Amino acid sequence: MRNATFLVIVALVTATAGCDDDTSTAGCIDLCREAQAGSCTAITGDCSAFCHALDGVQGPSGCADEREAYQGCLNRGASACAGDCGSQENALTSCVALYCLANPTNADCTVLSASF
Repeated sequence: MRNATFLVIVALVTATAGCDDDTSTAGCIDLCREAQAGSCTAITGDCSAFCHALDGVQGPSGCADEREAYQGCLNRGASACAGDCGSQENALTSCVALYCLANPTNADCTVLSASF
């Protein structure tokens, strides 16, 4: 159940990856808040903590390319709740989930899993 929950969390979390044209934490926070306001994310926690944690795992997990591709897709939508970015979302979700499942005591992974 924990593994499935984490995958769902990462999938929904990545929907907050950023509304700016870069992979900045500020872009992630803005998009997360927009998604929370539009009720299209399961992230119930602090968007800032979530986005900083996502930033923290991006490098060591080797998921920077997947995050960039997903954010690029999200940026083409009219809002955080618009667009069809399923394949990019799945790629990022799988990448981050594999890392966090292998590193369950990683502080950033703990924040990500607690954000839902």
